[in-house]
Amino acid sequence: MSESRNHFTGNKLPWNKNILGISFIRWLVKLPVFPYIFQFAALAFFILFIYYGWRQPIFEFNSASELLYRKLNITTFVVWGLWWTSMIWIAFFIGRAWCQVCPLELIMNLAERFGRKLGIPQKLLPKIFQNGILIVIGYLIVQFVVTTFHIHRMPHGAALFLISLGAIAFIFGFFFKYRSFCSFVCPVGILLNCYSRNAAFELRVIDEKVCNQCSTKDCRSLETYNKWNNRGCPSLLNPPKLNSNKDCLLCMQCVKACPHDNFRFGTRKFFKDIIPGENITIAIPLFLVIISGFLTYELTLNKEIKELFLAAPHWIGHVFGVENPYWKGFLKGLWTLVVYPAIIWLSFAGLYKLFSQKQKFSFYFKTYAIAFIPLLVSAHLSKSLDKWNKWLKGIALPFKDPDGVNSYQAIFVNQTLAEPGKIVAMSTLRWLPLLLILIGATVSLVKIIQTNKYLAKSTIEVSVVSKTIPLLMAFLISGIFLFNVWMW
Repeated sequence: MSESRNHFTGNKLPWNKNILGISFIRWLVKLPVFPYIFQFAALAFFILFIYYGWRQPIFEFNSASELLYRKLNITTFVVWGLWWTSMIWIAFFIGRAWCQVCPLELIMNLAERFGRKLGIPQKLLPKIFQNGILIVIGYLIVQFVVTTFHIHRMPHGAALFLISLGAIAFIFGFFFKYRSFCSFVCPVGILLNCYSRNAAFELRVIDEKVCNQCSTKDCRSLETYNKWNNRGCPSLLNPPKLNSNKDCLLCMQCVKACPHDNFRFGTRKFFKDIIPGENITIAIPLFLVIISGFLTYELTLNKEIKELFLAAPHWIGHVFGVENPYWKGFLKGLWTLVVYPAIIWLSFAGLYKLFSQKQKFSFYFKTYAIAFIPLLVSAHLSKSLDKWNKWLKGIALPFKDPDGVNSYQAIFVNQTLAEPGKIVAMSTLRWLPLLLILIGATVSLVKIIQTNKYLAKSTIEVSVVSKTIPLLMAFLISGIFLFNVWMW
């Protein structure tokens, strides 16, 4: 025990390899109220944002008023301008740290305990839904609601969105056990699963021998599952066997439960968990297909190019005489999130199947999809920079006037207040996104090459021509991203 404790206190590991070795951090994590104090604080803000978003003014779709007001109301500003964008960066650098403070996890936890107290026969979520497909559906629904009803620009819609998330988390916590909402339903679950694989930090055991000799296995004991503190892993993971960031929510309960202080949280190499040959469910490729279309649209800021990109849904709308703005938004979402990315992925998968006839059509998706994660996350980080550049200069306004009505009146009607502009010109900003996408594209190409080498060493038969197809696809997608950013 003493040897493992020496590891923990940092005597044998540099502080950056074991941040838990820092006395204050270790003290904070060991507190009985950790991480609940942060979750309750987040829940308080969650309720506050619902309050300030509820029954606020609604403007005409795509009008100047709508585009301005979304930056002035604190609900839309924080939810879509700060939280959504920051979550991407946090996942990329630290892993699923957001899950540690997420108010929805707290709502689900409280609902699960409430259901148990009432004697509700809580069950496991049916196995058919444990492959992540509900997460993909949930994410797709959110994106369709955004494109159709503009909840990202409408505070009242954002408030309804938050209420819906809270209600769904409560229902799944009430009727199902073992973090069913976080693991199998949360609409950002697969996004965090994918992006945290790139993170520069990891939670792992220090010495596997200590775990092997441990008789109590407190870090994964079901006997302590119902406790608030020092619990066995609430996600039913096996902490000593963790070899990826993709599922760990960083709640630190295993750290608190371990009687030997045999866990560390520290730095590692970027992109470590993009592992060739990993056995993944079909939900991950489906999500990556959707996100590739979403990012293509989000990075297309040039008006002429955007109109060209949306030519197909505009044409369909014209042919069928679609005038309703909701249906126009739905068509745009259908093209952006489903049709366009499906054309690219299915085309290359079809070519792969053509030259590797012994493999199933799904083989391409399950084998190469995760290699595209570095490229896609770099594009998502780039879009976040664009949003921060457009929104953060006016960050004081929604905090001074949370509902944003007075600020809107002063800017748009009375013109006594100047509308906040961009922090830097787009022509200046674009160089950093270009660099990010180049790095992401390079890493994805390396991961594809590593996957090809893995296949060459295995018994799986694929042709030489087939192995060039994912490389060509990576060049195509990265080329589209780079071109769109260059045109900022």
